[in-house]
Amino acid sequence: MRKLITKLAIGVVMVSLSNNFKLKALESDKDQQVIWSADGNSAMRITEDRRILEMSNNVIVNQGTLEIRGDRAIFEYEASTNVLKQVQVFGQPVRYQQQLDGDESSVSGVSDSLILSINDFDETILELIGNAQIESPSSTIKCNSIIYLVNRDLIREAAGPCEGALGAQQN
Repeated sequence: MRKLITKLAIGVVMVSLSNNFKLKALESDKDQQVIWSADGNSAMRITEDRRILEMSNNVIVNQGTLEIRGDRAIFEYEASTNVLKQVQVFGQPVRYQQQLDGDESSVSGVSDSLILSINDFDETILELIGNAQIESPSSTIKCNSIIYLVNRDLIREAAGPCEGALGAQQN
């Protein structure tokens, strides 16, 4: 019974958060090139049809206003086309931030690791894994992991335990 109540509460929070997030991530970000930098070493290899680039120390990944910072990153490109398929970032913690469309506000998040990918519908997906938190101007959610659709500013899935707050954030 307790698990059912917890799952129902998480579902209500997720629906409320997605309804509360009226702003979307900056639309032009998805059309920008993904750029990166790192202070440490990097290595590249080809495995099957994937070009794998690994880098370490103060890794920064940008796509327009989207910024991810961490300690280590693994980039996967399709070897034949050089199309980026996925970026995994690890850190203590990994930090994410992005400007929202419509005003100067932003959404931000932290987690132990993060996976950035593009699905078949050309949507940017962030998977925040381990001690995950996303904060917008009107809401906050903390869970074990969160799957976040950037272009829709929508939390698609969250694995508990979770807690959150709805309404204007107090500074």
